[in-house]
Amino acid sequence: MEEQSGGRIQVEVQNNSVLGGDRELYEALQLNTVQCSFGPMSTLANFEPNYAVCDLPFLFSGKEDAYAQLDGEFGAKLAENLPNVGMRLLAYGENAFRNISNSIRPINTLEDLKGLKIRVMESPVNIATYTALGCNPTPMAFSELYTGLQQGAVEGQDNGIVLTYTAKLYEVQKYYTYTGHIYAANGMVLSEAFWQSLPEDLQQVVDAGAKYAMENQRRLNTEMEEKLEKTMSDAGVQFNTLSEDEVNRFREAAKSVWEQDGIKSLIDPEIYDMAVAIRDK
Repeated sequence: MEEQSGGRIQVEVQNNSVLGGDRELYEALQLNTVQCSFGPMSTLANFEPNYAVCDLPFLFSGKEDAYAQLDGEFGAKLAENLPNVGMRLLAYGENAFRNISNSIRPINTLEDLKGLKIRVMESPVNIATYTALGCNPTPMAFSELYTGLQQGAVEGQDNGIVLTYTAKLYEVQKYYTYTGHIYAANGMVLSEAFWQSLPEDLQQVVDAGAKYAMENQRRLNTEMEEKLEKTMSDAGVQFNTLSEDEVNRFREAAKSVWEQDGIKSLIDPEIYDMAVAIRDK
């Protein structure tokens, strides 16, 4: 952005949450004390409830499907009201598909999940999803997760490969199953006040820069996932993938989450119908 703007835009990158957690950063965008943040859509749902749809189980069939939908009409519709709460989404990136790891047994069937104590985020959608799948969902702060797994307070967790590795969770987990039940989308979100302060030519520079960055973030994230699977496998983690028939059983079990009034009522009916069509295509 600095190069394309001829130095009219200066970018100062702050890593590792030094400016605050995800929610604090979104609040800072509203105040324009921070101009841009790369953060999760699940947290953005606290400001624009329609983003709760992103946490619904088995919304997307795979990464290419997620990219196509979020970069198209569905993603644009989700972002439509963000300027009304002081933010603007420029482009979607990703965290990962959530998969299930645990220290007890490999997950080959839906029945293998029965009774497992799985750490979940404190989210009604996440708790409902794991309940529907037969687990014992246990809300726990991420900062407590490693110790919780180590001491047996929980037996499993559902982060993607990259976070499972970087947080060293694989050290206290033996089995990792590709369930792909939730796609954890992230995004490049801008302060609306900052956006409106830019002339049109700089808006174009910022918009193009964000899209370029997120395209590369997705690519690099996928490459890292492939490398880290081997690293974790060499360290003793056993990986497995569900059969197509079993994935369909998981999907059917999780459909009840979509119909819960407390969850369905969060989402605009038009967006909800779009999501159902994406899920069922």
